[in-house]
Amino acid sequence: MKNWNKILDKFRTTINNRGIDSFHVLEELVPIEEQMEFFKFFDDLKLKGTKFVRDSEIEMLFSPDVSVERKKESLVLLSSIPDVKAYRALETYQSSPLEPELKNWSSIALLGSRIGLNRDLLGKPQIYISSGLGGHDKKMRFFTLFITREHENFTEVQKELVEREFKFQLEGEDVEIETFEIKNNYFTILFLFPFKTDVRAILQSAIEECNQYGNFLDDKFLFTNVKVFSDEEIQKLLDNDLKLD
Repeated sequence: MKNWNKILDKFRTTINNRGIDSFHVLEELVPIEEQMEFFKFFDDLKLKGTKFVRDSEIEMLFSPDVSVERKKESLVLLSSIPDVKAYRALETYQSSPLEPELKNWSSIALLGSRIGLNRDLLGKPQIYISSGLGGHDKKMRFFTLFITREHENFTEVQKELVEREFKFQLEGEDVEIETFEIKNNYFTILFLFPFKTDVRAILQSAIEECNQYGNFLDDKFLFTNVKVFSDEEIQKLLDNDLKLD
């Protein structure tokens, strides 16, 4: 949690200096590993000085006779130029890819193309935010896990209190809750929050408010934008008594 504090504090400072419109985040949930694979592919092609013809790459992208590996190259190449026709081609392909396995790559390529166009139009550096959970409309998506002290089961009153208090505090700060799930001795929230919002402080405040009625929540919680943890993964954390902070 301390690392996240530093990262998000630095992030908000950068936003204040550069402006919110300079930041871009994928809206889709694309694994970090796949994003890194895309950018490594991009760097390799750039290092080789690969030459290409835009219209030929567009034609290959929509051809059923071209391999998936070659289409990966087309996606990367088209995303590398600030060109409206290339952007429209990527937009069309991404909306309904001929190869479903390229859905994520086409999403990354489309965002990369949009960033290039913005940089070319505005003449200002643009920043891509790598996040496994993506985001939407200048908001970042995060997954959080909260547990009870000593892993004791919630009472019905505690469940009602937790849901009411967390929703009240988050929604009051323009945080969009996508899922809110309460289990026997833990609960999870998947939400979108504005870049400038100190959402950690909001969550901590909600914990403190709930704990005025029995001190039943652990003060520490899991806070990540890498992945959504399954019930099985969470249970494994609890069984191994791993610390959330």
